[in-house]
Amino acid sequence: MLLGTGALGLAWLFAAPSLRSQARPRDPLADLRVEQMAFRFSIFQQEGRGLQSQAEIDRTPGAAIQRGSEHAWIFQPMLSAIIRQDRNTTHSLTLPVDIVTAASPDALNPDVQTNASRENEAAGLDLVTTVREREDISWQLHIGFHFEEYWGDGQIGGAFIHRFADDNATLRLGIETIFDSFDPLEPNGVDPGPVVNRFGAAATGSISQLLSPTTIVSAGYTFTAQFGVLETTYNSVPVVGGGRLQDRYARTRGRHTLTGEIRQAIPETDTYLGLSYRFYADTFGALSHSAMLTATQYIGDVWVRAHYRFHHQDAPSFWMSSAPSVDAPEWLLRTSDSDLETLDAHEAGLNVRWFFDRRGALTALSSYVQLGYVFYGRSNSLVMHVGSFDFGFGF
Repeated sequence: MLLGTGALGLAWLFAAPSLRSQARPRDPLADLRVEQMAFRFSIFQQEGRGLQSQAEIDRTPGAAIQRGSEHAWIFQPMLSAIIRQDRNTTHSLTLPVDIVTAASPDALNPDVQTNASRENEAAGLDLVTTVREREDISWQLHIGFHFEEYWGDGQIGGAFIHRFADDNATLRLGIETIFDSFDPLEPNGVDPGPVVNRFGAAATGSISQLLSPTTIVSAGYTFTAQFGVLETTYNSVPVVGGGRLQDRYARTRGRHTLTGEIRQAIPETDTYLGLSYRFYADTFGALSHSAMLTATQYIGDVWVRAHYRFHHQDAPSFWMSSAPSVDAPEWLLRTSDSDLETLDAHEAGLNVRWFFDRRGALTALSSYVQLGYVFYGRSNSLVMHVGSFDFGFGF
């Protein structure tokens, strides 16, 4: 099904130079050219402890009950390209690869999980095609695939984009569907088979408005519906007195996201500021608020960008630090996932980019080299350091 959907989408991408052009048949790839190629390599180093982890459980006196290690190293090379098919059609292609070494998956029963599984490789493909029907109307098609050791998913979506008010405002309406299929590994490493599935569909609407030559505001809303096995099946809840229970979620979830952003340019000093806010709520009872401030300063052929993000979330109604008994009924909703508990999180980052092709320094088609660092820490002990190197070449 996924391959068929992907083949249909790819056939659509190259079927015609634009939606309005019905001229005599011609080679749709005749004018194909790469406008930019970019490469990124990121290293994530994570430390912390979570109740869902069975790795290296901290049993020292006074330690939080049965919190296991969340130590992980993640190496992520990524290749992206902007490809122009003709004056009305562009393709944005991203190929990410993840290599993960983590303490938590290593804790699964070694008798049923081979040592090779202690390192997990994943790869994906993401393709967004934008077709301009006329000056004020464009269409987008999005196709994505992701594969890893026990998991595969595919997604397809589309969007309608309308520019109006003398090109000072933009309306975007989109839909997205995603289908996941994975082996339901249990907390002890057993794979009971067969594969299980989950399905999601999202509807998005956003609008942006230019308030002045230097100020733009935007707002958006997304509703997502999910169905199927929604929990991470190998996560578990510690039981008072010993033992573990497998996570259990409801089989449906509705998610609401509201976003708002304001961006301000200060041309006199080549300074650009941004402030954004995100609100999230779902039918599991989880709530979150996130705010982020960004500042970019151009200094000749270099820009320096800093950001700070604060995030607060309240856990879903069925989150628990431990279960009272191993005899809990099968239908009882439960999770101890540290990613879902009530917490505050702080993120700060700094990126330095040198444009060695100054002609495009203020566009998306610039040639550049970039170094970046991000610190992420949250109140339930998780700490992450992320270093990245980027190289982009504009044609």
